Amino acid sequence: MFSFGSGAVNWSSKKQPTLALSSTEAEYRGAAIAACEVVWLQKLLSDLEQSMDAPVVIYYDDISSILLANNPVYHARTKHIEVHYHFIREKVLAKEINLIHVSTEDQVANIFTKALSIDKLKKFQQMLRIL
Repeated sequence: MFSFGSGAVNWSSKKQPTLALSSTEAEYRGAAIAACEVVWLQKLLSDLEQSMDAPVVIYYDDISSILLANNPVYHARTKHIEVHYHFIREKVLAKEINLIHVSTEDQVANIFTKALSIDKLKKFQQMLRIL
């Protein structure tokens, strides 16, 4: 989910088109897809003559994916991840995107992907009002 000001402007929830060999790979692919959305939204804002001076913050609940995106060193364990998914790494290293860890309990995006209790939904509703 992407928000601009206090409103959600874009969100997506769908199955990934390919099979991942690990949960880190699946999460990393999700982050790469989010990075592509960031680039598209930045282009849209640019066309509307709105500038963005700070990096886009993506709150992510997978520490391994965040570490992978922040580390430019080649790892033999990640050689099976397709090259185009390393797009997020380029954006993080260029300081266009900032991946910040948020616990799974506080991940607002879960409202779109998981069955949640009434209490959890109310908590997220309050969090969205603050944002």
